[in-house]
Amino acid sequence: MTRAPAKITRRKYPRIDVHTHVALPQVLEIARGIKIRSKAPGTQHWVPAESRAEHARQSAGQGTELNDPQARLRDMDAMGVDIQVISMNLPTPTYWAAPRMGLKVCRACNEGVAEFVVSDPDRFVGIGAVPLQDAALAGAELEHAVKNLGLRGAIVPSNIQGRDLGEDRFRPFWAKAEALGVPVYIHPRGFTHDARLHKYFLWNSIGQPLEEALAMASLIHEGVMDAFPKLRVIIAHGGGYLPYYAGRGDRSFHSRPEPRKNIDREPSAYMKRFWYDSTVFDRDMLEMLVRRVGPGKVMMGTDYPRGEVEEDPVGFVTRTKGIGAEDKRRIMSDNAAKLFGLSL
Repeated sequence: MTRAPAKITRRKYPRIDVHTHVALPQVLEIARGIKIRSKAPGTQHWVPAESRAEHARQSAGQGTELNDPQARLRDMDAMGVDIQVISMNLPTPTYWAAPRMGLKVCRACNEGVAEFVVSDPDRFVGIGAVPLQDAALAGAELEHAVKNLGLRGAIVPSNIQGRDLGEDRFRPFWAKAEALGVPVYIHPRGFTHDARLHKYFLWNSIGQPLEEALAMASLIHEGVMDAFPKLRVIIAHGGGYLPYYAGRGDRSFHSRPEPRKNIDREPSAYMKRFWYDSTVFDRDMLEMLVRRVGPGKVMMGTDYPRGEVEEDPVGFVTRTKGIGAEDKRRIMSDNAAKLFGLSL
């Protein structure tokens, strides 16, 4: 970011950005020392070859906002953001590592994020990383992060080594998240399972929304959302494709037996069970998302600081014509405050 800092004016309610990332040097140093033995797609390189040079160039020009609270606060002021929910960027937690090594990296992530929050607890809220290659270990680390470090939830990728999040092996983690009453943010690490998407940055522009749709579909069709009725799940980037194309899934539910194997309601009936961020870059899509899931399930987000960032998150929401003033307040502030348990 290169904006000039600007003071936040006094407002009736704080603007909360729920989708931001940090990359802490002490965590990266641990992760660099781990040899990657897995052959699962996306582990040796999560950025396809065609995009690596540009990805490295943009990362090199990132500046200090990934790990410097003061640089981040200046950008927040310029963007009109009062509070950020921060998480470690997802390539770092090493979901391909052995569980105990994954725990070591996640513990460093969580301690680093907690330390970042302490630098300005009025403006930063942290969520943790968990070693989801071992669901029981992940649940225990989530509990540690919440109860001992003061974090407000966790961020996980859209699949673990090609295994969908709705699989039975992950249920101990979902049970722990529900019991703790904290949200789990699902955010993909690109899309590396089909070489057709390796060109033209399609692994990001098409692949990531597809990953989010697959993650949602897995949680729905495997019965996770029914098994854990109080589970709080956030889907990045407005939920990917699924909320906007739910009719086809409903049609299949009625015309085929396979979609009805574990659920007895239309898939679209589950859309309101999830929370979503506003990082969709299209105000018509934001308006449609609010109509589909309700104004109480959408929160302002940016994906700050790297990659495809919404640089004017407040303006993006406020200029969306089909959303009323009170609902815009809910999207920019109230929904996140309630979900993350913030006292404003």
